[in-house]
Amino acid sequence: MHRRFAFLASVLLVFLAAGPSSGQTPQDLVDQVSQAQYTDYQVTLQNMGLGLYGGPAYDQGYRNRYNTGGPALESLGFKEANLYLTETFTALSPNLVVSTQGSYKNVIAELPGTDPDPAVRDRIYILSGHYDHPAGNVDAPGGDDNASGTAAVLEAARIMSQFQFRSTVRFIAWGGEEGWMLGSKEYVADVVMANGETIGGMLNLDMILHPRMDNVTGGGVLDLDVSTKLDVPGAAALYDTFAAAAAAYAPSLLLDTRNPQTDDWYPSDQGAFLEMGYPGLMIAENNATEIWGGSMAGYHTAADASDRAEGAHYDYAWATEVVKATVGAVAGQAQVVPEPATMALLALGGLAAVAGRKRR
Repeated sequence: MHRRFAFLASVLLVFLAAGPSSGQTPQDLVDQVSQAQYTDYQVTLQNMGLGLYGGPAYDQGYRNRYNTGGPALESLGFKEANLYLTETFTALSPNLVVSTQGSYKNVIAELPGTDPDPAVRDRIYILSGHYDHPAGNVDAPGGDDNASGTAAVLEAARIMSQFQFRSTVRFIAWGGEEGWMLGSKEYVADVVMANGETIGGMLNLDMILHPRMDNVTGGGVLDLDVSTKLDVPGAAALYDTFAAAAAAYAPSLLLDTRNPQTDDWYPSDQGAFLEMGYPGLMIAENNATEIWGGSMAGYHTAADASDRAEGAHYDYAWATEVVKATVGAVAGQAQVVPEPATMALLALGGLAAVAGRKRR
């Protein structure tokens, strides 16, 4: 009897030593990032306002996602995008808790943490991008700004929602960013601060599809700019984590040698977190000063679409590498939970049954 169970235990240890079968490391998640799926999300978002997703009730005759003026001035395209994001997040996984929050209709998809320790479970990691566009009542698809970042959030959620994490992960599509971070400021005040939440890190993706610099001969170096406020506790460590993830999971992705940059830490939604002392990163094709200076010539114009002038310089493969680095970073920080060693348990049960039959 003793020898039989000792043998069974040794078999179990052999299986456990080999590790869980799949889905246990950030690499397993990164390997599922799809350029085709990312592209589909991005193109769908840039086409909002034509009723192609929501039907004739959302057809305003041109592409646009304006909501800077708040609910009274939301374009049909913004409303269609809100519908699309809500329904897409909901369809991804029953593990996601999906809601719309605030005056500017931030769309939140939360993947609750599973660790028994509340200090770990309730630590929150945010992966976000804004889905609004500033131009009102005009043709402005916003393919790069910021269908590109919001599509990355959807692609990350598609993959990560199939797994469990020790800490909580929130995927957020912000409204009102173009009015100077209206939606994210409201969220920080009314949700994060009001509830005393712990933010482990906030990674914000804003314009990741046009790494070429239109105002530089030859297009410049195709590298990724990351900005933060280094005197915020945890901000430097968060950047180091992201840089390490980029090196490990997207080795072809060049990071700007000036990173982490500090001059443009505020523009975009990470600014709403950083100014209140929560660690965050702005992840973009170029920094805000460069974008405002013409690095993307079609910025805030009708040309910013895959089927317009700037589309010739869209780089979907490069953007997919950015998604990989981001998924790897968040999966590592939130700590993806290994799958149970199902094979080992089945083996142990089978051997125990055989031993039992022999005993009889």
